Amino acid sequence: MTSSSATRLLQAALGVFLVFAPARLSAQTTDDLFNNSTLQRVDLELHSADWAKLKENFQTNTFYPADFKWNGQTVLNVGIRSRGRGSRNPNKPGLKVDFDKYSTNQKFLGLKSLVLDNLTQDPSGIHETTSMAFYPRVGIPVPRETHVRLYVRGEYIGLYALVESNHKQFLPRTYGIIGEDTQNDGWLYEFVWQDHYLFTDLGTGLTEIKLRFDATTHESKSDEDKYRKIQELITLANQTPVERFVEVIGPIFDIPGFIRFVAAQAYLGDTDGFLGAFGMNNFYLYRLENRVQHVLIAWDTDNTFWGSTFPLLPPTDNVLMSKLMRIPEYNAMWYSELARANQMAEQDGWLDTEIIRQVQLIDGAMKSDVYKPYSNNSYEGEAGLMLAFARERIAYIKCALASGDRACGG
Repeated sequence: MTSSSATRLLQAALGVFLVFAPARLSAQTTDDLFNNSTLQRVDLELHSADWAKLKENFQTNTFYPADFKWNGQTVLNVGIRSRGRGSRNPNKPGLKVDFDKYSTNQKFLGLKSLVLDNLTQDPSGIHETTSMAFYPRVGIPVPRETHVRLYVRGEYIGLYALVESNHKQFLPRTYGIIGEDTQNDGWLYEFVWQDHYLFTDLGTGLTEIKLRFDATTHESKSDEDKYRKIQELITLANQTPVERFVEVIGPIFDIPGFIRFVAAQAYLGDTDGFLGAFGMNNFYLYRLENRVQHVLIAWDTDNTFWGSTFPLLPPTDNVLMSKLMRIPEYNAMWYSELARANQMAEQDGWLDTEIIRQVQLIDGAMKSDVYKPYSNNSYEGEAGLMLAFARERIAYIKCALASGDRACGG
């Protein structure tokens, strides 16, 4: 589909605008904060010199004091800093908000921190929020997200995605109680991209593990406590033969959950996920509290929706995926999860409807965002391509699953 055709598709979808109720002033819960049916406003108040320094030094992680305001509530003296990798931007910075940076144990609605994603790598503005709304439909744990207008010192800085940090409120909300353990004190790691890494063996040392898996809980524990079990998982995955793989790896890694996770990423055309084009990226690894099993959590999915003919077959270079695709049970599960994702996207027109809903929600805020690094024409074209993806991906997957032809519709 051409960009002009995609734009016409978008304009047709925007023919009828929805009316969203404003956030209630009495809202007091995280459900209200992450209510994605309304476009909310967040304000940051800080010294003009600090804001100038943050933008000038956007490649560093230096914190600056600020006041955070939302829906009539103010949290004083929080810490904000620039964040992101390729998304770092001096004009429209991505931001991390730490509520307890300067005031010990200070929280907002029970949250220690939040992320303000600047959406600079996604001209549609809805890649990540749409995928994060879709993943729970297929049973994948994700942080909550919504769109907000961000104002700094009263100036409209642009449209942002407000993202829940994966910390101790997220974990019990997502995993609940397993056995007698409320899942609020397990071992959580953010994967940090270093190179084209494919789950290959890194040896028995912990230096390479530590570089790639940033501990976000139990930070004060020893490296041995934090990283040894990850090292053992990786080494065993490499050394265990296929015929014993499930027996050895199953107890320490959620294999069915992994297949579901990567199949959903493939369904949405994610080029920068666990099986990404540049190696593994954009996920959290969580070891359940008082358990030995590790699970995956989705994160930072703005490189989804590559195209409706994103390949059906997974790449063969990732150690985990390569071995699992040689096991008949999990080879079959890969295709059944793709089919289930397709069903969830098609059911009641969910994916198409959700994309239209989100575009209608953000359209005015996106077009008035003067700091975004792309034009309104680019936004409209990309949003139109999102709608085209929703409609064409379903047909492509049905064809490819039926025929095994990766070129269906291509």
